[in-house]
Amino acid sequence: MQRPAIPAEIKRAVLVEAGHRCAIPRCGETELDIHHIVPWETCQKHEYSNLIALCPVCHRRAHKGEIDRKALLQYKAALIATDSPGLQGNFDAPIVEIRRRISEFNLDVPGYRFEFDFPDFQEPVRRVVSKNLEAWGNELLAQFKENQESYVPFETEGDAEIDSFFTTPSQLKGTYQVVRNDEAVISVEYVLDRYFTGAAHSGKHTRVQNFLIKPFQPVTLTELMGETSSIEDLSSLIREILLDSGQYDEEWVLRGTEPKERNFSRFVLEERGVRFTFEEYQIDCYASGRQKLWISYDQMKGVGNASLIEKINKHDFY
Repeated sequence: MQRPAIPAEIKRAVLVEAGHRCAIPRCGETELDIHHIVPWETCQKHEYSNLIALCPVCHRRAHKGEIDRKALLQYKAALIATDSPGLQGNFDAPIVEIRRRISEFNLDVPGYRFEFDFPDFQEPVRRVVSKNLEAWGNELLAQFKENQESYVPFETEGDAEIDSFFTTPSQLKGTYQVVRNDEAVISVEYVLDRYFTGAAHSGKHTRVQNFLIKPFQPVTLTELMGETSSIEDLSSLIREILLDSGQYDEEWVLRGTEPKERNFSRFVLEERGVRFTFEEYQIDCYASGRQKLWISYDQMKGVGNASLIEKINKHDFY
């Protein structure tokens, strides 16, 4: 079986907790690999709690047994503590009211404008979430600038038309809503409004970030589904609910809910259920806009990770 890539949210969280430096004390190297404490050949999965950032030299030493598994677990535990390197020091982004903003403007032609807001959680146990969101925002900025640098204006007739396209700056604005913030979960929904120089129009895309608080862990679709269920189970449940509503065309629904991770990756963890977002054209026409579907945690237990769902079901807190 081909080894799947580590999900971006998990990899980012491992690097942030280590402050983008090797987790071995007094090493401090910034060229990093992601190491499985319990070997991949044994666990066959990418779990945040089992991953640690190591430089290539320390990575080789770990595989040789020169840095044993017990020591790695101790280093991992130290990183998770609130005084870990990834949580120390000031944020790079300035504070804007109760949130922070990553912003960069380029006045060259065609130029660009980038603004990305993220919540400023002050409590130590939640600060790691803000750091993860800041790291994601900087990743988006790097991708945005790379796209801008690769833009080549196409030839048109007349200088006026060329100038019209070439001088229009690219823009990306990231705004968010904190859907849930309690003792168990932080769930944040983003709208990325993007326009690239030369495009016919802008486009809005939904992105989400979900985290368990204690112990800290990013929650991706893989974690939500668990090991005993499959994406096919989730697809079947969602198709059944959508079609039973009588609101949607069957052909649209079947096409937009194929059992592929990208079709269901936009979800937030509410207090008593999971809310999925489907983008324009996914399960209905563009004029209908984004579509949302709420599924209770009781329903999700039949197709998802029951132990995780018990932790995040706020109804079970009382």
